[in-house]
Amino acid sequence: MGRQSRLQRGGLSPDEPVESAEVNRAKHARCIQAYQRLRAHLEAAQPDVLLIFGDDQGEQFTFANFPAFALFTGAEFSGFKISPYFGLPVGGKREPRPKTPEHWTTVKSHPQLARALMTGLMARGFDLAFSNELSRPDEGLGHAFMRPQYYLVPDYHIPTVALSINCYYGPQPTALRCYELGRAVREAIEASPLDLRVAVLGSGGLWHLPNHPKSWLDLAFDEHVLAGLRSGGRAAAEYFDSVAPDYDPSDPESVKLASGGTGMVLGWGGGTGEIRNWIAAAGVAGDKPATIVDYVPIHASPIGAGFALWNLNGSAQAR
Repeated sequence: MGRQSRLQRGGLSPDEPVESAEVNRAKHARCIQAYQRLRAHLEAAQPDVLLIFGDDQGEQFTFANFPAFALFTGAEFSGFKISPYFGLPVGGKREPRPKTPEHWTTVKSHPQLARALMTGLMARGFDLAFSNELSRPDEGLGHAFMRPQYYLVPDYHIPTVALSINCYYGPQPTALRCYELGRAVREAIEASPLDLRVAVLGSGGLWHLPNHPKSWLDLAFDEHVLAGLRSGGRAAAEYFDSVAPDYDPSDPESVKLASGGTGMVLGWGGGTGEIRNWIAAAGVAGDKPATIVDYVPIHASPIGAGFALWNLNGSAQAR
């Protein structure tokens, strides 16, 4: 039904392969298995804090002021575990989820680490925005920060620091800048007097273009990104920045899609732009190669669902 709705709305290329329900169930099982491996990796590391690189899609920031990088420095935040609505965003009205414990939760942050990161990153040339409280508490922190924990830390017991990267709306920071941010995060943590085991997670999908006319899955793009992660995150960043979005600068609608509505295009935005979160996490690992746990091409959406991890002397990173 989801595929048919996307086709009817023109949001899916008719050239995307059609896979049976059995194949799609098997792919879903692979994703769950990959999450289980990442969860075991995270539990084995026994972190004191989880740092998530994620992105805001209008949950807390608006075009009144949309930062390139923003750090939450407050004591706790809340949000929906999965999303504010039931069902998939394939058109039509969706029923809102109630803010019951089944769907909504509050997560403790780690203000000491957040503030150490804030000052440490500023000292290293990264001018971040920060917030001690959510600007829209009723909306909650976005799914980029809440949903991965649903699978990896289902009781949300690990104090979590949320570092937001603008991935969706042009002009976004370059992937290389995000890689450098990750390197600076590593330096700031190591320079801090806090004695903490910090796990790092980069949240988001690989190639996907929600709401793009005739969306398609670019398998070659994803393989280049994954190959770059296998050889160190810098290679992935350089590849990502080398591929320009395909749009018509003379067509206002094309510019709107490519820019996320700002009219300013600089690199890939939308869902594909979330690869910046992966690359920032890879920056924390430096030149250490990633272990690719699985890559699941889901043509019905379409999206490239990838899972990777790093081992860093007993600390943990995942995406």
